[in-house]
Order: sequence, then C-alpha cells, then structure tokens
Amino acid sequence: MYKIYTDGSYKPTTDQGGYAVIITKDDEVTKILHCGYKNTTNNRQELYGVLEALKYFDTPQHLEVYSDSSYVITSLNKHYVDQWIANNDESKKNMDIWKDIVMWRDFHNVTFHWVKGHNDNKYNELADLYANISAIVLNPIEDVEF
Repeated sequence: MYKIYTDGSYKPTTDQGGYAVIITKDDEVTKILHCGYKNTTNNRQELYGVLEALKYFDTPQHLEVYSDSSYVITSLNKHYVDQWIANNDESKKNMDIWKDIVMWRDFHNVTFHWVKGHNDNKYNELADLYANISAIVLNPIEDVEF
C-alpha cells in the first residue's frame, strides 16, 4: 500500500503557490511530485497536491493520503464535497479541482488522514519543504481556473 503526503503553499507577496506530493511505499520515498503556480490560493495548492497524487497512479490502488489541510480532509471525510457536487453548488470555491479529486478518489480505494503540520512527521515536513520551494520557482504555471 502507498502512503502519500501532500502539502500546499502560497506566498501572497508574489501571488505564487506550489504543491508537493511525497509518495512512499514500505516507508521509503518512491516519488516526489511538485509544481508552482501563479495567481492561485493556498487552498487550491492543497487540493492540487491531492489531485496530482491520485492522478499519478493509472491503475486502481489502495492509497492512504495524509494532509495537514483540515479544509481538504474534512471536506472529503465528512462528504461535504459529495453534497456540493450532488447539489451542483457552484457557489463553493475550487469545484473544478474538487470534481476531479472525487473522480480519482472513486477510481482508487482511498483513505484520507489529517496530520498535524510542523509536528516532526518526516514526510509531511518533506512535502512542506517542496511545496514552499515550488511556490517560489521562476516561471510558474498560470492557475487558469482561478
């Protein structure tokens, strides 16, 4: 089983953000994904981290996803996002990413876990590091849906 740690970052002074994904198996890092965006938000970067983690696997997998974003984990585990989609509630922010996450979540067998940020969890700390680096890259991608 894969354990995946995701994080997002946003720097308001430059209006840039980034996400990072640390994919582990048997407590070893197997892949690191990260990317920087301009004209975005922290929440969108947290969501991109989860989405890109799920999209990485092209065959159904049993996955455990860890994030320090209560926005992400609560919305998924309490099924708020499912209600937003069922009600076609476009007043909710980030629905473009939420819809993709739900599609990939349903493709895989995923369990979502909240992990306290900055609490000496080595993979969460690594995701935080890469997310912050990604938020300051030169030539970040435009977050076109924002």
